[in-house]
Amino acid sequence: MDFYKILTGMASPFVTFYKSLPDNPQQMLIAALIVIVVTGMIGGMVAKKLKQPLILGYILAGVFVGIAFKAGVGDAAKIAVKSLADIGVALLLFTMGLEFSKEDIRPVYKIAIWGTLSQVLFTLLAGTGIAYLLMQYRPGLLNGWASCFLFGAAFVSTSTAVVLKTLESKRRMGTLSSKVMIGVSIVQDLTVIPLMLVACKLDNLSSGFGEAVRPLILGAIFMFLMLTIGSKYIPICLRRVARFESKELFLFAVTGVALGIGLLSEAMQVSFSFGAFLAGIVLSDSDYGKRALYEMTAVRDLFAMLFFVSIGMMLNVPYLIQNLTIVLLLMFATSLSRTVFLAVVSWLSGYRNIIPIAMLFGMFATSEIVFIVIQTGFSAGLFTEHLYALMLSVAVCSMIAGPIMDALTGPVYDFLRKNIWKTQRNTDIVIPPPDLKDHVVIVGGGTIARSIARLLIRLNCPYKIIESDHRTFQENQKKGFDCLYGDPQQDVILNGAGISLARILLLAAPGVTENLSVISRAKQLNEKILIVARADSFGEVELLRNAKIFEIVQPKFEAGLELTRQALIAMNTPSVDIQNYLDAVRFDRYQIMMDGKNKGKRKKHQLDRMRSFTGLVELKWIHLPANCAVIGKNLQTSRLRSNYGISVVGILRGEDFTSNPRADYIFADDDILAVIGKGEDVERFSRDMGAGQGISPAAATQTNAVMTKA
Repeated sequence: MDFYKILTGMASPFVTFYKSLPDNPQQMLIAALIVIVVTGMIGGMVAKKLKQPLILGYILAGVFVGIAFKAGVGDAAKIAVKSLADIGVALLLFTMGLEFSKEDIRPVYKIAIWGTLSQVLFTLLAGTGIAYLLMQYRPGLLNGWASCFLFGAAFVSTSTAVVLKTLESKRRMGTLSSKVMIGVSIVQDLTVIPLMLVACKLDNLSSGFGEAVRPLILGAIFMFLMLTIGSKYIPICLRRVARFESKELFLFAVTGVALGIGLLSEAMQVSFSFGAFLAGIVLSDSDYGKRALYEMTAVRDLFAMLFFVSIGMMLNVPYLIQNLTIVLLLMFATSLSRTVFLAVVSWLSGYRNIIPIAMLFGMFATSEIVFIVIQTGFSAGLFTEHLYALMLSVAVCSMIAGPIMDALTGPVYDFLRKNIWKTQRNTDIVIPPPDLKDHVVIVGGGTIARSIARLLIRLNCPYKIIESDHRTFQENQKKGFDCLYGDPQQDVILNGAGISLARILLLAAPGVTENLSVISRAKQLNEKILIVARADSFGEVELLRNAKIFEIVQPKFEAGLELTRQALIAMNTPSVDIQNYLDAVRFDRYQIMMDGKNKGKRKKHQLDRMRSFTGLVELKWIHLPANCAVIGKNLQTSRLRSNYGISVVGILRGEDFTSNPRADYIFADDDILAVIGKGEDVERFSRDMGAGQGISPAAATQTNAVMTKA
């Protein structure tokens, strides 16, 4: 009890503060929320510093706040906080449903579905048996078989939130083990609520079979309606709201869907939180799923923090200290009944190496849904207050121990590989290649993005367009383009486009500030990705050069060159002079942009080599006037390479162009030659032939400066 006395002493200032407040429920609630948010933030910061999931920090902060609340906060404030926590867990499960994707389960569907269902059955039976032994050991703790069955159902699932946070912190996302763990965890979550409904109605068999199965029938009807009608009409509602191009309205609509479906499910005697979870699953594969997930993240995190802090507040610390031995025994018994079976199933399913070990240690933390099961069982009278405190202590300790147990995965695997598995055996199971890999991600641009996509489709190159403008997104969809709706500055949207596996990112939309933000996020998610960005001014070029991207394109500059070309044609400027002029201006402009760019090692080497030849070799278009020295001669007899050091790579005669002409090709009046060689050699040949000189480097530089100012 010394530890509890220390916590009580630390909470004494809060107790004094609450007792000094007037007996006003509104002020008490506001003060309680302030303390919850502040302590939750501090607990999260401590957990982050210790490289633990934020959830653990929130729960421990709630333990501290709960001690103060027991002494200083009235029942009205506690009820209000609990109501906010219920909303929090509903939104948490809603976003977990949004993160659900068939793509996560498809590569590992055999173990994720059949392996998980067999594990759930085994853990359910094991948990029921543990509860029965506990009932014999402590009479009066459980109220019959229904309580034992619900006790087992509470621990069949692993915490998806803890698994995700742990995998992200260890940088194991995308590995085969992470695919298996996430797929199994999602299917586990889907089984808990139906089991809870069955357990809660086992005691009603005496009142008739129909009355007992009525909630199950209503739940099945609700799920059927959501997966059929809901999956069709809910996205339509969000589409209509998205047309207003308002983040606030879209956020309100998504929140309304989550809470409204939850309320509807509760009216049909299904859990409020399960309804929100199912609504998220319905939206997950729609065009608005990723956008909804992003918009809900901030609201979800705030309410989820209230939920986990409230869980910590409900933890009976004196009870935990007094019953620490049995709590730890139950924690290991319930968690290992889940993880040991998963390790065996994964091994029998053909998964080798680290995967069974990851299943054994990484799936230790009990799911957040256990708190819903505990509260439901207590409200239904299946759990006594003593059992409620015991199960809550087991669940909280399991979540705290989860990341600690996961840390054993690497050392145990290394030990087994070096000392027991002398010959390393590779897994027979591999992840099928994703639908999008080595693809092109195009951000915005409207018609530009569609033009790029059309060419990529012709070349059979995979691509994904990210579009933040809803009308443009709908237009892209109507035209059959593969498009994702959302803000490309957000990780959720970039991940939805498969940025980690993409080869190149094209920023076709204007706005250097937004593009720089996208560049920063994309590089963090895929440090090897090549990035080509649009720049509308020379100032933007400088900013993008500092971002060290692969290439910069200036559409206004290119449009200016094309307008200049049309003007020179109208003024009867010789076509050779026009082309040489445009090439010189373009080279002068883009040579500046090429300097100092950080490309990949191989690409940088290639560009350096290419740049070293620039200036040594030039391609020029030269018009042969009548009666010049080479007219009537062929390439061999004119000896252009030995006399001038140049090569003819193409000849334009009227409308016909001949590339790489043969040695017996005879020159004629008005031929236009494409020649390469050193600049001074090309100019000497041009002078001797009496042909046009093209544009001088000084004139090109001056023209480029004028266009830059424009």
